[in-house]
Amino acid sequence: MKKVIWYVLHNSPEIDAYMNEFESERPNSDMQQEFPRWFEMKIGNLYTTNDPSCTPDLFALACGPSSTATSVNSCVVNGVKFVVHSRDVKRTTQNSGICSPVEKEGEMYYGQLEKILEFAYTQFKVMLFRVKWFDLAKRGNYLMVAN
Repeated sequence: MKKVIWYVLHNSPEIDAYMNEFESERPNSDMQQEFPRWFEMKIGNLYTTNDPSCTPDLFALACGPSSTATSVNSCVVNGVKFVVHSRDVKRTTQNSGICSPVEKEGEMYYGQLEKILEFAYTQFKVMLFRVKWFDLAKRGNYLMVAN
């Protein structure tokens, strides 16, 4: 669960200022290990003093998700429907393919959506995908390169 909490925090731009504050206060600390607890305490203090900068979303991020995840076969994120490969296997139309741009301009990663996990926060839900990525440079040899 710690990895999930860190992943969500690390990919939430609304907490960048708090990450910068943590780094300036504790320059030699392990951000991944120590920041989530520090952030929880920081936002908890803002919440108890009714600080207006403590938004419901920040408070939800600080509290973390429920302790169990829900595995789902499909979901809609930002208007796009995602479906796991195992649900698509016997269907004539399929929607389990994923592509993501690489930092190098014009290149893409391609893969199949293997699993969708839903984590419930107090104000929102976060969907995390497990993807079987393919190495297209191998020309015909599909190789899983990351999860």
